[in-house]
Amino acid sequence: MEKNQNEIIDTIKLLIYKENPSLLEKVNFEDDNIFLEPLLFAYFNGKNNNQSAPEMLIEIMQGYFLKKENIHLKASLNNNGIAFLPNLGYFDRNANKMENLLKIDEFEILKSCHPLLESYFVESYKGHIVNPKPLHNTVWIENHQTLEKAILVIKEHLPFFYKELVFSNRRIYLHDNPKILNFASIETLGMLYFYVLGTQNIIYFIEELIHQGSHNFLYYVVHDRKEYFKIDVDNIVMRDLTDQQWDYRTVYGAFHGLFTVTQRIVCFDILLSKKIFRGREKHELLGRMTDMIPRFKTGLELLDLDYVYTEKGKAYYYELYNKCQTILNKYQKLIDEFDLSHRDLDFRYDEFCELNSYQNFLKKDENNHYDFFSSTIGKLME
Repeated sequence: MEKNQNEIIDTIKLLIYKENPSLLEKVNFEDDNIFLEPLLFAYFNGKNNNQSAPEMLIEIMQGYFLKKENIHLKASLNNNGIAFLPNLGYFDRNANKMENLLKIDEFEILKSCHPLLESYFVESYKGHIVNPKPLHNTVWIENHQTLEKAILVIKEHLPFFYKELVFSNRRIYLHDNPKILNFASIETLGMLYFYVLGTQNIIYFIEELIHQGSHNFLYYVVHDRKEYFKIDVDNIVMRDLTDQQWDYRTVYGAFHGLFTVTQRIVCFDILLSKKIFRGREKHELLGRMTDMIPRFKTGLELLDLDYVYTEKGKAYYYELYNKCQTILNKYQKLIDEFDLSHRDLDFRYDEFCELNSYQNFLKKDENNHYDFFSSTIGKLME
């Protein structure tokens, strides 16, 4: 992972050098943290689409200058007249500071969206964009404390995953539009984007930190596609190989799906085995574990593995597949316990409760009906 990360850092350094070499003289060139700034990824990817103003690069990097200069923010102002400047804070049009940065443990909460990120927000349904420019509003004030609780649960009880989360993720944006499906993007590497509904969201945040955070981690793992795949997985669509006409995903996207499902299954299993949650939180966690079962085998198992993967890639696929299968074998009875017919794209606990009585769950749980303790969970992460 470190090797791949260093290659990515070197690429960012080279891109900066080609565009404005003097900027590298103003920062600590040896501080890798600077060159993993998500807005740098957004900036250089935006240039490919003619979406990045030339002055933006200075505005992104000025917070990392060794000697402070006058604030530049013209290109960074969003539609609300707020400029987020990395490592500095939030400013109005007159360069007056409006808000400080908000750090939660190792992560930063993005209080106001940056213009470079706007193009990544779309409303989509089953592979089709239905609204390319949706509205969204920040909801960090109402939700950052619950998000912090979720992060600290992961830090305490899932330390192996927490290291991966910190390695590959830096900043989280919380907004109010549930039609914008939660996402991470290699083009804004290190950013996580979550919509938020309601107020009781600790289990939701735990799942999305694992889910979306694992996308960013996998970007590092398979940075060199040729190590894992023989074919052009970024452009070959699953249905062309499996004849499942519904499957609009690329092979690479489907592999991300297997990885993120595996991550959630392993982590959920540990949390359930440690009996950390009770009542509604356990009810929701079991619902979300049940939701993983139909998300496990969705097409990759139909592929000709020798055609798709290198030996290293095939070994990695089997590793993920076997982890999923081993753990889910314990939870098979949940398929008959819970009704997931409410679920379209996302699992939503309020809808789950309409079909799966919380009171009935409590009665069964009092008799240890949902005790799935396994002594094998630690071995699965070795």
